Amino acid sequence: MGVVRSAGEGCACPANAVIRTLLKHIFTRLKEVVIVDMEAGTEHLGRGTAKHVDLMLIISDSNLKSLEVASKIHDLSTEMGLTRVFMVGNKISNKKEKEAISQFSIKHGIQLIGFVPYDEKIVKADIRGETPLIYASKSKGVIAVRKIGEKILNF
Repeated sequence: MGVVRSAGEGCACPANAVIRTLLKHIFTRLKEVVIVDMEAGTEHLGRGTAKHVDLMLIISDSNLKSLEVASKIHDLSTEMGLTRVFMVGNKISNKKEKEAISQFSIKHGIQLIGFVPYDEKIVKADIRGETPLIYASKSKGVIAVRKIGEKILNF
């Protein structure tokens, strides 16, 4: 119980039915850029809430558990029919972490779109309840996210 085995298994609860229908409408009928920050893990894929996205970003740090979840998200996303699925290495502190994510993405056939370094300024913005885009607009992390955003807009 509670394990996602395949994409779009669904969920009969009314709340998820509403979310699924709303997101389908937004994703398929409106010509807008919509960013949906889903919960970490695979549940949104099992419930079908991410079925109609144009592009899926899988955000993962370098620990093995996170990378294994990233691989499962990738598998479920492609099973669901998504064709533009990318990984972002997050909170990168050193070359070893960057290399671990790079090697994992190659081994598992996940296209890597970029890296976001660990950034104390982003942590401080979060503690203050402020957006890093304003509080730390020139920080390394924010600059990296902007570069990834530019890549996405060019797809």
